[in-house]
Amino acid sequence: MKMAYVCNGSSTRAQLAASIAREFFKDAEIVAVGSIEGEEADETAMKILEEDGISTEGLKLTNLFEMDFDMNYAIVVGCDEGGCPLVFADKVIEWDFIENPKSQDEAAYRKAKDQLKEEIKKFYMENFA
Repeated sequence: MKMAYVCNGSSTRAQLAASIAREFFKDAEIVAVGSIEGEEADETAMKILEEDGISTEGLKLTNLFEMDFDMNYAIVVGCDEGGCPLVFADKVIEWDFIENPKSQDEAAYRKAKDQLKEEIKKFYMENFA
């Protein structure tokens, strides 16, 4: 199974979500997708994930222009500036209520991580458990 977690604005939420999702979907190919070309891993996001024991090793990052649309799921985890990005997959899901923690304090990152963890767990339990 192939999954993309997509974030418009920065890829911070996608990085959080993709790392968390790898904990649930062990055999899936998962990628974090942002709308900004050349964006790198968000150091604060990586720190917050590691505090929670969530591995970020081997996290795949890409951008909307290089995204593989041959996906089973594309989950949009944030819609900033201009709304949700247009993505294609067998199934597209939008969680546009998660605030972008980029450039905020660590508490905002933890809040986004906790929201994403809850949504991913619910998605997993409803569809794959």
